[in-house]
This record gives sequence, structure tokens and C-alpha cells, in this order.
Amino acid sequence: MTVLSFILISLLYFWCSSTALSFGIGYYTLYRPIISGMLAGLILKDIILGMLAGSIVNILYINFVSTGGSFKGDQCLTAIIAAMATILFKLNPIEGAAFAYPFGYVGIFIWKYRLNINSIFVKKYNERYKNNLNPSISVYNGLLPQILLYFMSTLVIIVSLGIMLLLKDLMLMYHEILKNCLFLVGVCLINISIISVLYNFKNLKIIILFFAILFITLLTDISSYLVMIILFLIISYLSFNDFCYIEKHKKKDFIILNKRDLVYSWFIWMNFSHSCYNYERLQGFAFAHSMKNIINKLYKDNETRKRNINKYTEFFNTEPNIGTPIHGFIISLEEERYIGKDTVDISYIKKGMMGIAAGLGDSFTQVVLAPLFMSIALIFCIDRKFIGIIFPVSLLIAAILYISYSGWMSGYYNGREAMIKRINKIKNNKIKKYFPLIFSGILGVLIGKLIIQNYFLLKQDLINVGIVTIIAFLYTFIRLKSNVKS
Repeated sequence: MTVLSFILISLLYFWCSSTALSFGIGYYTLYRPIISGMLAGLILKDIILGMLAGSIVNILYINFVSTGGSFKGDQCLTAIIAAMATILFKLNPIEGAAFAYPFGYVGIFIWKYRLNINSIFVKKYNERYKNNLNPSISVYNGLLPQILLYFMSTLVIIVSLGIMLLLKDLMLMYHEILKNCLFLVGVCLINISIISVLYNFKNLKIIILFFAILFITLLTDISSYLVMIILFLIISYLSFNDFCYIEKHKKKDFIILNKRDLVYSWFIWMNFSHSCYNYERLQGFAFAHSMKNIINKLYKDNETRKRNINKYTEFFNTEPNIGTPIHGFIISLEEERYIGKDTVDISYIKKGMMGIAAGLGDSFTQVVLAPLFMSIALIFCIDRKFIGIIFPVSLLIAAILYISYSGWMSGYYNGREAMIKRINKIKNNKIKKYFPLIFSGILGVLIGKLIIQNYFLLKQDLINVGIVTIIAFLYTFIRLKSNVKS
């Protein structure tokens, strides 16, 4: 591995881990193992192996949800290490994913420290504000936290490479033995992931559907493109009313801000919503950052600008795409306040709306949309029809951007009604309602394709594969039961 490869890998991990510089879609694309693994493979000159390793890691994190800065492992780091191990140690993608899985816990460690260290920027900003030094929110929410993240990302990659180098001789010395062990561990981890998902649905019909689709896939090896067409028709039918509905914007009696101001504010939010995510204010600095150009447009006095921007640094946290009507509404209220109209307490409105948008938003974008489209991409990848990945990933990007932008504009023109309508739409969303059935079918195709692609390896060690499958079932069942009791 060359110095250039190392630099590019560290830059990749930084870019994937940061929501900055990816227009808000990085978390749903770059950070996902199938994409980060593919890019790591591209750097190491084996894009196919990188993508396949990433796809296995994606299955291990198939039910990944991050809420409030909490998650079970760093799937992006795991995918990058899996791609590197698969290519450099000449492993099967399942073996590479098993090798890399423990590295995901290193990512959690770094994430927690990042949230603590980012609180230092909050304190420094507050100190400078109190001393009338006019701190720039762009620096304390954007530049400094991103520099910190890059150094931390590089450190993680250095540590990970160091561990891999220590294990290199061991891998060469006991290559076949370790490969067999890693394969069985990988099979066990895949089983744990799938069993956990099916168990959480708590519906016998869904489990029956999973096994029915699995057997059909094993018997027919159904085309990935046919699967996508069927799913696209189902999703289009269920979401037809949502996407064909064009919300009319109310006419405003006054307009000081233009559309360019609103778009630029949205652009800042999409790129920096989690740039200085911290335990003290969470997205508070990001909200203030997105309001900076609005405040500068409305107010000419520097002292007034500084005071108003600082006002928006208070605690704030919501789902960054579903919650955008809040931002649009707040911008509208700030505009009304500027012209002297009586308005409600802006801080009260923010705090009142953010909670429900956060809970409902995560339950839709993270629990439904991202797994739905990325799992379709996984089917193409496992089936080695890599060009097909473009379609579901592009649809996911379009859906996220549409949800975010339309909410921002609707919030500005329609106010509180925009958030109420959005909440009702999510609660009554048909894709969300039928997601367990759709997703179990996708998992059935996905696991069927995975078995077909690894048939000879599974056949060679069928007894041990059966044993680790039973172990995975017992472990998952006991763990989930104990979690329910606690």
C-alpha cells in the first residue's frame, strides 16, 4: 500500500464521516458500506472486490439507525477496512467483513470523543462572544470542527493500518485456517443481522414471506433488474399521491428575502447540519450557521447581527431533512420580526417543533428510506450487476433532496401548517406502513443471491455453517429476549 493510497483512504474516511461537503446526502450514500467500500476499492485498484466487501458489511449493518449521536458501530470504517483486508490479504468478501467487524467499535470511540471535543468550540465561541470579539459562526461550526475531524479520521486509519500490519504475518502463516474461521464468523454475523431484523418485525406472516421469497430466489435466481422493476412499481403505487401532490405556497404580504437567500441558507444547513455536532448544543451551531446570511440580509448593524446569530446557537436537534419546515418557518418569523410585526417566541417555536420532527423523521428516513433503497442496491452488487446500483442510489438521493428542499420552502411560505402536514403525511405514509412486508421480500432475494454466489464455499463446510447458524439463532434470540426484559 503506497503513501498516496494511505492519504486517499484517510481523506475518504474523513469525507464519508462528515456530513459537510456532500450536500446532506453523504450520510445516506458515502457513509453506507456499499459506497465507501467501493471507493476504497477504487483507491486500491480493485473496485469490484471493494464493493463486494462493502456490500457484506452493509448486510451486517442492515438495521443501522443513528439517533442523537448514538449507534452500534461505525459501518463506514468497517467497510473501508473490509475492502482493504479483502484486497490486501486476498480474502473472500465475507471473510474480509468478519475481519473488519471489530474495527467498527473504534469508530464509536472516536465519535463519542468528537462530540465531547466539539463542545470545546462551543465554549470558545461563547468566550469570544462575551468578550465582544465577534466570533464567526462559520469558523466555529464549519472550519474548526472539520479540521478536527480530518485529524481524528487520519489517526483512526493509522491505528487501523498498524493493527493490520501486525496481523499480516499471522494471516500469511495461517492463511487457510484463518480464512475458514473468518468465513464462519462472517456467516454467523450475517445470520445474526438478518434474524434480528425478522425478530423485530414480530410478525409470522413477514417471516413466512421472507422464506418464501428466499426459496423462489434459490430456485429461479431471479434477475436483479426484474426485482427492481417490481419494487419500483410497488413503491410508485404506494407513494403516488405523496409525490404528485404539489403544495401551493401562500402569497406573503411582504418580501424582503428572495429565493436565492432561502436556497443559500438551505445549502449551508444541508452541508453543515452535523459539522459541529456536540453534546452541549447538538445542532445548535448548525442552525445559527444556516441563519447567518438571513440575519446579514435583514440587519445592517453589526451589533444586531452578532446578537441575533448568537441567539440561534441555543440547543437544537431534529432530523435534518424531515425537520426543514421548522427552518423555513423560523426564517419567515425572523423576517416578520424585522418589519415590526408581532410574532410568537421564536425560541419556543423551535423547541416545540423539533422533538416530534426528530422522532418521526428518523423513523422514516433512517428506518424506511435508506434501508429500502440501499438494500435494492445490495441485490445488484451481490448479483455482480454493478451498473444497476446507480438506479436505487439515485432514487434515494432524489427523495432526500426533495423532502429537504420542499420542506424548507413550504415552511417559509406556509408556516406551522407545513410542519403539521408533513407530520400527518409521515404518520399515514403507505411505504412506511407496508415497509416490513417489502423489506422482508428484499431480504429474501438478497440472502438468496448471497447463497447462490457463495454456494461452493458453503457446500464445502456445510456442517460448520449449520452449527454457526444455530449458534447465531440462539445468541440473537437470547440477546433480544434479555433486552426486552431489561
